[in-house]
Amino acid sequence: MKVKKFHQFVVLEKGLVNTAIIDFLKGNIYQIGNDIIDKFLDGNYQEIGEFIHGLEEEELIFEVEKKDWVPSISFEKNEDESFQLEIEEGVDLDLILRRFRRFKISGIIYNGTELPEGLPSFVEFIHHNRSYNDCLELTKVESRLEKIDEHFYRFNRNYNSCWGKKVAVTKDGKIRPCIHSRIVIGDLGADNIEKIVEEAKEYWKITKDNVEKCSVCELRYACFDCREIAFKESGNLLAANPYCKYDPLKGAWSEENK
Repeated sequence: MKVKKFHQFVVLEKGLVNTAIIDFLKGNIYQIGNDIIDKFLDGNYQEIGEFIHGLEEEELIFEVEKKDWVPSISFEKNEDESFQLEIEEGVDLDLILRRFRRFKISGIIYNGTELPEGLPSFVEFIHHNRSYNDCLELTKVESRLEKIDEHFYRFNRNYNSCWGKKVAVTKDGKIRPCIHSRIVIGDLGADNIEKIVEEAKEYWKITKDNVEKCSVCELRYACFDCREIAFKESGNLLAANPYCKYDPLKGAWSEENK
């Protein structure tokens, strides 16, 4: 007996109402009602002929014997202990490098007008001049998501898309989840750095699986998440993104922010 199966680069993320069909080969995202995807998985193809035709046109499925195993993408977590440092212009760079010398730093994000001269060559410096308003724009989810990057998706399954695997130091010497955050984890000059990094890891792990409304959304790993914006708007670190127009409880997009 032959059945239709998705190819190995397709992942299904099921929400309360809709399922996201994520094609990493082409980077596309499709949303379909759970009732239709359930019929497909149960083999009731005659009832969803138009849907089947669409899948075939997009080359998302193929026909195999029912007993045949189709490999799938693995999303096992990488326990790499490295992380990025995000520093704000005006911070004592020498002090930062001394205090974090025992850690595996994958790169330093320098948030300022331009990179200073005389930077050490043993670590990658990334010039970044993102304002709070830039983060706000990234957070807005106003229409259907159509594209997805596999690396971004993988990262978001395990870490917060903004705070994950990052420690920020602002120009006042405070260590925070990001340079725009009001949350203070510790002090660069006074506190135990090892303890600070361990505490920072708790913020890394705030994925959409922990967030109100987002935890049941089929698109939760496909969009950018700024916990600082949600926290600032609501006072709740796990509040839903106030600038998302998709309601996973209804499976519908709204014309107005909820």
